[in-house]
Amino acid sequence: MAIQVLSSCSIENGTVVVNGTPEYSVENEVFSDFLKSAYRHLDISYPKYFKMDKLCQLAFLGTEYLLKTNDIPFTDDEVALCFFNGRSSLDTDSKHQQLINDGTKVSPAVFVYTLPNIMMGEIAIKNKWYGENLLILRPDFNFEEWALEADLLISSGKATYCLGGWVDVFQDNYQLHLYLVEAAEIKMKLTSI
Repeated sequence: MAIQVLSSCSIENGTVVVNGTPEYSVENEVFSDFLKSAYRHLDISYPKYFKMDKLCQLAFLGTEYLLKTNDIPFTDDEVALCFFNGRSSLDTDSKHQQLINDGTKVSPAVFVYTLPNIMMGEIAIKNKWYGENLLILRPDFNFEEWALEADLLISSGKATYCLGGWVDVFQDNYQLHLYLVEAAEIKMKLTSI
């Protein structure tokens, strides 16, 4: 089976690009401020967003910008999530460790985000999706390898669509490349010999 990309979203260097078109951009904004302003630009209300760590916020933003361009009425179990990530939840892990080192009371609000797959849980909860999910840690993003994983989730019958790609955050370094894919229609023409 093969897959086709229905839409894409990239976020880096203060710019959100959806399907190749810049959707939102700011210059010289600190990453945490960019996460807030890009969220407000979406004009949605999801108060839980402000409790998420930066990795979850970035994945959430990418998903919301990507979904704005699709009018597909997803059922709760037909969307699989497949993310690649390079640094796991190191950004939040560092904050958690600093609290421990400082002798400060450890915050459950920080601790809960010391698992990178929580970002997929946040996306699934927001969209009421109960399909398969997969997180793979690797040093860099390779679209072809990601597409193989997405294709496997779809061709195995576990999903009709797959949303995911690359999302990575550490301090003020961030990068996101998300894709919404489905099975490609392959038309074959048979000829006699």
